[in-house]
Amino acid sequence: MSLNYSNWPTVQDVQDRLISAGLVLRDTTGRRVPAAIDEVVADVARRTLRQFVADTEDTTRTYDGTGTAEQEIDEIVSLTGVAIVGIQTAPGYTLTGVTVVSEQNKPQTRLVVARGSVPAFVSEGILVPYPSLFPAGRQNIQVTGKFGYAATIPHDLWNAVCGEVAHSLAAECVFDPEGRLKSWTQAGITESYQLPDADDLKWHSVYIAKTSPGPGGYCRPSGRRLRNLRTRMI
Repeated sequence: MSLNYSNWPTVQDVQDRLISAGLVLRDTTGRRVPAAIDEVVADVARRTLRQFVADTEDTTRTYDGTGTAEQEIDEIVSLTGVAIVGIQTAPGYTLTGVTVVSEQNKPQTRLVVARGSVPAFVSEGILVPYPSLFPAGRQNIQVTGKFGYAATIPHDLWNAVCGEVAHSLAAECVFDPEGRLKSWTQAGITESYQLPDADDLKWHSVYIAKTSPGPGGYCRPSGRRLRNLRTRMI
């Protein structure tokens, strides 16, 4: 059975990971694994500031207009339409010919007017809406589509999350309130040994690497805009 990367790991996925390490949970309530999954998924959102499970239906988000033919938005999977919010004397309108820029497997965060850049009309686009621009303004660009990092969760991040859930549960399995060092005595011979630790599986360290800034991590860059497209609002 193939794994489903369009959503986070299921209870069965986590149990399979534990079984592969020789651990079987004694959870008779059936609630601990779903709770652990929810905890880790919430932690992923907090650490990375990203939405990895794409919307299944269209939603609308509003942005400050740039006054240029380019517009930075949140990560999006598919674009349905772009509308300009107008004022009483200049009602809003739909912006046509907009396309999402795809750049070498990177998340899609940039819209451009398909007719190309028109820098000569920047000043006009601030005061008089022009169909080839994203007019400058506060919260005047409404983008409708399915938002998310990608159509599916990156496989390495999915596996890291599955491992982190299993790690937290494994730590509970091997926890001993009386201490971890155990001894065994027979015929006057005593042997002491250390119980295994969940960290020995390296699942937690992989998760931290995938949800931290730096190469191989999935944290949203602190400066989302790659170019200074923001103009002074009036």
